[in-house]
Amino acid sequence: MHDHPDYLKLNKAQWNQRTRVHLASDFYDVPAWLAGKDSLKAPELALLPADLTDKRILHLQCHFGQDTLSLARRGAEVTGVDLSDAAITAARDLARKTGLDARFINCDLYALPDHLPEPASFDVVITSYGTITWLPDLDRWAQLIHHYLKPGGQFIFAEFHNLAYLWNADRSAIKYPYFNPHPIVEDITKSYVGDDATITGTEVNWDHPISAVVTALIQSGLTLQSFTEYDYSPYKCFDDMIPAGEPGHWWLEQMPGLIPLVYTLRAVRKN
Repeated sequence: MHDHPDYLKLNKAQWNQRTRVHLASDFYDVPAWLAGKDSLKAPELALLPADLTDKRILHLQCHFGQDTLSLARRGAEVTGVDLSDAAITAARDLARKTGLDARFINCDLYALPDHLPEPASFDVVITSYGTITWLPDLDRWAQLIHHYLKPGGQFIFAEFHNLAYLWNADRSAIKYPYFNPHPIVEDITKSYVGDDATITGTEVNWDHPISAVVTALIQSGLTLQSFTEYDYSPYKCFDDMIPAGEPGHWWLEQMPGLIPLVYTLRAVRKN
């Protein structure tokens, strides 16, 4: 994967802006979450242990900590990590408001060992929905996951399927190649939460083939246990999405139920 010299600076700046917008959005519905609504979705819940009591969980790219703290509500001992300092400040504020015990670290993900010197100490490492697109190097990502898992520990991954976002605006043709080693650099004016709030700046991301994800995890020393594709998204993350028949399930209007929109996997560190 080709790096981009300014990707950390550019992405941090626009995620700091997004955090402000997201905290006030209906998409994340922070008031309902503060009142006890769970933010975790069915695909990742299907892979997590049923009992999280006292499980040590490391949440990579946690945004403002809503899912991290939902894991804490289920009894886990949680650590969340994110590049955005605004997001980590908000996560710590939510922890204070809820009285939940959680640790949050603000850093570039690849620099995490400098901030969290606790190798082989987590029962679960988790990351979900729109995370790896911000990372240029999946091999380093997978090695980091292996580094922090205990022997027998599980990596839980839920991500938007590549087929969800390769399209042009009206879904009539493929805009982005599936196999593309180069960074995608685009100016932005808004976020994905469906309101009119203006966000300015440039984002840099990468489209990683699913085969690259699986290969990186296997080569890091993890053993793949399950892989599942879903024909719906648990988030209404595009303007042209329609209800998919069940509450919280969304299809692309132009191809309802015809393509996978999310995939999940679980991998285990054997030793």
